[in-house]
Amino acid sequence: MIDIKKINYSIDGTQILDNLSFKFEKGKFYGILGPNGSGKTTFLDVLSGYKNAPDSEIYIENKELKEYSPLKLAKKIAIVPQKFDIVFPFSVSDILEMGRYPYKKKFFSLQKSDYEVIDRVIKEIGLEEFLDKEITALSGGEEQRVIFGKALIQTTPILFLDESTSNLDPYYSHTLLSLVRKRVEEEQTMVIGVFHDFNLATLYCDEILLLEKGRIVTSGKTQEVLNSKALEEVFKIGWEKYKTEKNTFVFPKLGDD
Repeated sequence: MIDIKKINYSIDGTQILDNLSFKFEKGKFYGILGPNGSGKTTFLDVLSGYKNAPDSEIYIENKELKEYSPLKLAKKIAIVPQKFDIVFPFSVSDILEMGRYPYKKKFFSLQKSDYEVIDRVIKEIGLEEFLDKEITALSGGEEQRVIFGKALIQTTPILFLDESTSNLDPYYSHTLLSLVRKRVEEEQTMVIGVFHDFNLATLYCDEILLLEKGRIVTSGKTQEVLNSKALEEVFKIGWEKYKTEKNTFVFPKLGDD
């Protein structure tokens, strides 16, 4: 579904992404892990077209990224950003309706089918009490749920998550990622998510890409990557591992233990 070849990106002579190549397949949830400054967010920015890497090749469903208009790209990719900066006091209802704008015909209002999608996501995430509130009046976690909901309402075959649960408590982190996981399995959507919480990645990701200094150090099935020596080498710490029947959970090993 996404095929990238030799992605390079630099800022003021500093190489942020270094010759990245990879094929992402539909029906899979990919996690991107790496230390601060490894290029995780920039990677998503380039894949989404938000940042331009002119000499790179990025194909989405066998069509080059640069061939997509913004409107057509919005029907392919939805994004839950790390930060959502908005100063105008739109209502939560207004923000959620924006998720259907790529499908809205000029000079026409949203259709009944659009509101059916919106209402379903509102109920799934539990946003009923916020609909008339201004987005600027919400807490960080509440705002993040709304932006997550907007992305789900967009109903795209590709979803990017950039630390999308950073402001959420455990209940909503798992609620939202479970909804995403369900779409991966039932609708064959493709998800690429940046994670700092390795154990959330353990529970929801099929495969992991481990980045360091803009390069893919290793990639593969989630359990294989989390059990690899590369994890210690990239993060410069040891890891305690707790294994269940299905998963391996990792925790930083600090000190001399």
